[in-house]
Amino acid sequence: MPTSHRAARPRLLLPTVFCVLVSQVWAAGSPAEQFQEWTADTWVNRQISLAALGLRSPVVLSGGDSRREFFLPVPAGVPIDAATVQINASYLRADGGRSTLLLSADDVPVTANRYTDDKGDASQRIDIAGGERPNGFVRLGIGWSSVISDLMCADQRAPGNALRLNPDSLFQYRYDRSAVRTLATAWSALPATPVLLVSGKSLSPQAYDTAWRVGVTLERAGKRVRIQALPAVGTTVDLATVRVPDSLRGIPAFAALAGGSGSHRIASAAETGALLALGRNGPLGTDLLIDEPALRTAMSQALDALGEQVRTSGEAATAAWDEWRKRNGAPLDVPSRQDQVRLGVLAGNPVIIVAQGAGARAAGLLGSLWRPAALGRDLTVTSANTPAVDNGSVLLDQFGAVSGTMDIIARGERVAAFDLGAVAGDGRYPSQLVLDVASAPNAGGEGPVLSVLLNDYLLGAEKLEANGNTRRLAVNIPRYALAARNEIRIVFLRQPTQIRCHDQPTPYPVSIQKSSHLRLGKGAPGDDFVGASIGLAGDHAVLVPDAWLKDAPTSLARMIRLSDAVGATGEHAQLKVVTSGQKPDVSGHFIAFDVPSMSGGSEVAVDGGKLVLKRDSNTTLLDLSGLQRLTVAEVVDGGRGIAFRTVGSEAPDVPKPFRLARGNFAVIDEGGPTLQIDTADPTSARLADEGNPQSMWERHMWAWLALIGVIAFMLMAARIAQVRRRRQDHARVES
Repeated sequence: MPTSHRAARPRLLLPTVFCVLVSQVWAAGSPAEQFQEWTADTWVNRQISLAALGLRSPVVLSGGDSRREFFLPVPAGVPIDAATVQINASYLRADGGRSTLLLSADDVPVTANRYTDDKGDASQRIDIAGGERPNGFVRLGIGWSSVISDLMCADQRAPGNALRLNPDSLFQYRYDRSAVRTLATAWSALPATPVLLVSGKSLSPQAYDTAWRVGVTLERAGKRVRIQALPAVGTTVDLATVRVPDSLRGIPAFAALAGGSGSHRIASAAETGALLALGRNGPLGTDLLIDEPALRTAMSQALDALGEQVRTSGEAATAAWDEWRKRNGAPLDVPSRQDQVRLGVLAGNPVIIVAQGAGARAAGLLGSLWRPAALGRDLTVTSANTPAVDNGSVLLDQFGAVSGTMDIIARGERVAAFDLGAVAGDGRYPSQLVLDVASAPNAGGEGPVLSVLLNDYLLGAEKLEANGNTRRLAVNIPRYALAARNEIRIVFLRQPTQIRCHDQPTPYPVSIQKSSHLRLGKGAPGDDFVGASIGLAGDHAVLVPDAWLKDAPTSLARMIRLSDAVGATGEHAQLKVVTSGQKPDVSGHFIAFDVPSMSGGSEVAVDGGKLVLKRDSNTTLLDLSGLQRLTVAEVVDGGRGIAFRTVGSEAPDVPKPFRLARGNFAVIDEGGPTLQIDTADPTSARLADEGNPQSMWERHMWAWLALIGVIAFMLMAARIAQVRRRRQDHARVES
């Protein structure tokens, strides 16, 4: 290569490097521009998978015509934008013919695809129309159909043609936070896993109590709350989710957080302020917080410290920072009033702020009954109590949109869920499910078959008269079918009728009337989990050791999960902190977490990793050592309370919701309950007797027949004796 060319290369590199550096600086922008962008950006992005909505396994659609509908939550009454659904699915076609996948949103077809290969990928992304959804849901419809032949009058079902929909299918959208103007709307805008911010690892009893009540209310609404403590100097945080804009890396606090993923030790209050400012780009993307003096002070100090570093970047950055903090960073500059629940903005995210000590009233307001009335940004909750059931009947519409009319070809269903504690009380619990239904006839004049299920137990079924008149169906609810949280499924099944071979199946209406209801019956609550859950419907105590308040994020998460598992509410409970080494004295119903046994004693003994379970003082059912990461639950004091105890040095983290439904003793690990038994009846012989569907007459027919025979014999003997006496008397008279 000529020398002149070699000498020219450095001269050509210098301008190139300069241009690259200038472009990078320009792309990075300045701190002032970044804070201005954050201030002007009012969009809140959300994404939720089908797994987060409770879909634990793939959904399989097969046969000639299969349809499923999914309700994707969005803020009620708030316009959404840029909404998409990523469908992750695959298909099989063993029976050939024509297979079609139809996707719709809110009953409007969005896309349709025809598949001809034996198997393949059916994944695709679809756009969802923007606008408001007053009911708070986008209805995603998925229809899979297979037709073997258009020309032959034969069975067109195709069981080998199937679509597999995966739980990781993702729904994404965004909304303008300025449209969130009430607490009711803010609640509907919460993500599936909301973040509840508390002041630190150690909390006061009042703040702990409020956080627990709000967390239980979220769990009952189907949210999986995450408790987040505001990081203090010296604590360690995970930076895996932190994304620091390049324009802010010249500020020391932001630069310290941009060093990479992994654990990071907070070195200054300014770094805590930077985590707050990052919002959803870091671990402190807050949705709810407990307003207490410690949190207000810590947040103010953190943001003030960060502001001092920002001011070194110039007047433009200072002015932009002050404007950002005024609009986005000061929800707690003014303390909340007593019993106040209000709406604020923190780092671009709507935040529900609950005053310290307002937990019980906030739980009542944000519960399913009074939540639609929370139509304000700043509410003082003087009273918000759920009324007791007076007449022994509870309409199913209180648990969701059950009543209404459906047009069905082959299958249609409605689902409603209720907490046992929300309907039980005063010795009453659900004993009967009453449905008022009507049906139109199909082309062949036939009616559908109605099936009623509770917690996957079939309670009853009947073929309806297809004349359009209302028919009442009442089915009894066996005690073993009840749980702390219950799901009712009402299923209509039709046999599609085609008068002529090529007639297309046509849907015909069925209706569930508004008068459908649960009927409550009297009975002893019992000494099992269901009976104890009934007792928790009223006033009850919640007992926690004082050590739990010193590790609030961990203990609160566990306490909320376990409270929800037995149907406890945040409205009627009274938190009692138990000093280490003391035995609590409680009257009435209670839940106890890692505290000594009540006065009634216990059949369970836990010592470190050792677990002993006794049937009585002379019979040991189980004696194990070396156990770790387990929790045991036991009904104690004759059904008055439920005691949870940790087996081993560490409690399990249970990510999925669960309910305790059977027996009086349960073992719980990371996957939920692994064992539920009745220690007085380990083989469930009593359950077999209680579940006997035979009437009293049928069950003891031999005894009744024997009794009738004895009575008949006695009557005959008396009659014979009477006749003999009359003959004897007549003979004496004649003589």
